[in-house]
Amino acid sequence: MFVFLILSTSSFLALDAFCPFLCSCSVKDRIVCSGTSITDIAALSIPYHFTYICIKSTQDTKLTNTSFQEMPVTSRLFFEGNHFSLIESGVFQKFPLLKSLKLTNNAIRSLPSGIFHRIFNLEQLFLDQNQLSDLDPYMFQDLKNLSYLSLNRNLLRELPAGLLDHLVNLRHLNLSRNKLTSLPKYIFNSLFKLKTLFLYNNILEVITPGMFDNLTELEELRLYANEIVMVDKEAFYNLPKLNMLMLHKNRIEMLPERLFLHLTLLTSLTFYENPLTELPNVLFGKMEKLDNLWLYNTNLLTIPNFVFSNLTNLKLLILTQNPKLQSLPKESFSGLSKLEELSLHSNGLKFLGEGLFQNLQQLQILSLYNNVFEDLPDDLLHPLVNLEIVYLNNSKFRNLPGTFFKTLTKLKNIRLDGNPWACDCRLKDFKLWFQENVKIIQNSMSIFCEHPSALKGKPVLHFDAPVCSHTTIATDYPYVATITSALASATQNIRLSSEVTRTPTILLPDHSRHNLTSVIPSHVETTQSSVPSKDDLSIIDHSSGWSNNDSSSTSLPSHMGTTHTFKEDLHTCLFRKLFGFCLTYGKIIFHLIMVTAALQVVLIVVTCFIMQKIRKIHTYFSRAKEPVELQRILIPISLNSIKK
Repeated sequence: MFVFLILSTSSFLALDAFCPFLCSCSVKDRIVCSGTSITDIAALSIPYHFTYICIKSTQDTKLTNTSFQEMPVTSRLFFEGNHFSLIESGVFQKFPLLKSLKLTNNAIRSLPSGIFHRIFNLEQLFLDQNQLSDLDPYMFQDLKNLSYLSLNRNLLRELPAGLLDHLVNLRHLNLSRNKLTSLPKYIFNSLFKLKTLFLYNNILEVITPGMFDNLTELEELRLYANEIVMVDKEAFYNLPKLNMLMLHKNRIEMLPERLFLHLTLLTSLTFYENPLTELPNVLFGKMEKLDNLWLYNTNLLTIPNFVFSNLTNLKLLILTQNPKLQSLPKESFSGLSKLEELSLHSNGLKFLGEGLFQNLQQLQILSLYNNVFEDLPDDLLHPLVNLEIVYLNNSKFRNLPGTFFKTLTKLKNIRLDGNPWACDCRLKDFKLWFQENVKIIQNSMSIFCEHPSALKGKPVLHFDAPVCSHTTIATDYPYVATITSALASATQNIRLSSEVTRTPTILLPDHSRHNLTSVIPSHVETTQSSVPSKDDLSIIDHSSGWSNNDSSSTSLPSHMGTTHTFKEDLHTCLFRKLFGFCLTYGKIIFHLIMVTAALQVVLIVVTCFIMQKIRKIHTYFSRAKEPVELQRILIPISLNSIKK
């Protein structure tokens, strides 16, 4: 042990003996010199035997040919965070075995043309985070073994033609975060072994034909955050090994048809945050390895049928924040049999058609919040037998049928808050389901009634079905008051048989079937034939603009039972067989009311005319001031009396 300590101490002393002041040599063959106290690298007199040299955060402003002696064994040379304003062309020629050179964040504005000559073994070159604005076209001509080149975070506006022609072994090229507006047509033609190409955060506008034609080994291409408005339809045809393509955050309005047809090995594709107005009918080829697709923040109006049908192994589809997206055709998601998560939130969706999700049996998470749904089909979610999480909050709908979640036995979490729920009889079945599944409903006590105004702010969970029997009509449903008052007289004109109704019949909507059944108090006598059947009339929907937020109301008399609204869509047709056209009971009632009103107007006009004539007669007689004298005219009784 004592011998080991002596040997260790002697080795450290040997290291310290060769370590310059202001430098650290704690690791064998490695020296790190840093600090603002260093103003001249040449003054450090760094020994030649170090294989790794790191000089950072100094105040030296230049690298000259005398900064180092001959360094025959150094393979890694790092300069980071210095303030070099001058670099002489022969400074690195003293490092014949140099494999990695890092000149990161040194405020370098320009490089002399022969700076990398004669360092034939160089494999990695980092020139990032400087202020380079132009490059000599022959700067890299001796770097045939270079495999990694980083030029990101500079001020490059263009690349000279032929700059990369000699980098035949280059595998990674980073040109991101510059000011590049365009690229020479054949700039990448010699890079047969290139695997990653980063061009993001530039000002590129066009992806020209043939730009990537020779990059047959390319696996990752990042083009996001540019100003790209046009991509050539064959831009990606010769990239058979590409597995990651990023086109998001550009200005692309139209994607060419078949653009991604030949990218069969693609695993990640992004083109969100583009002002896309439409997608071509054929866009994707057979992509069995693509498992996620991000398509949000666009101007899409709809999605073509079968557009995703080739993405058979897709597991995540993000189709959100598209404010102009109002509808989806039935076959939008056809072929996505393995999709596990679908996000459709924060769009402008008003309606989702039946069968839209029929192919998504493996779906586990569905996000539909922040839309403006006017209605949802009763069986919309029924095919999603593996659904576990569904978000329907803040989506503007007023009610849901009780069978809406009927087949979803694996549900674990549901969001329904933030919707303007209409607490009427139609919500009865859903409320029963709500009570039975309250444990899986998130924020259940934040789900409030919005209509009618008398129940506004009341939790749906505390809404009782009998409250439907007290529905108001005067202010919350002003149009219903008119219909109710006219219905008594109007229904007398509807005769389904020769019998006459003795007592007005109150119509109660059946919320589960959306039609009418008649409700007649037991103490009122009525004939059966005078009551319209449930197939003859249907309710007028509460959502058809019949309600307002006025809190005052007028209830019907108690002997009339329960008052309810009527549905505007009356499906039963009359006179179809007789006259060949469809006339609903609702229209009959409406026309009867209008005819009655017209007759009343005619009666009023006639009455006014008669009253005017009577007034004239009265005025005539009231003006006579002298009595009328009646004179008697004697008529002879016979001719004999006249002769006498």
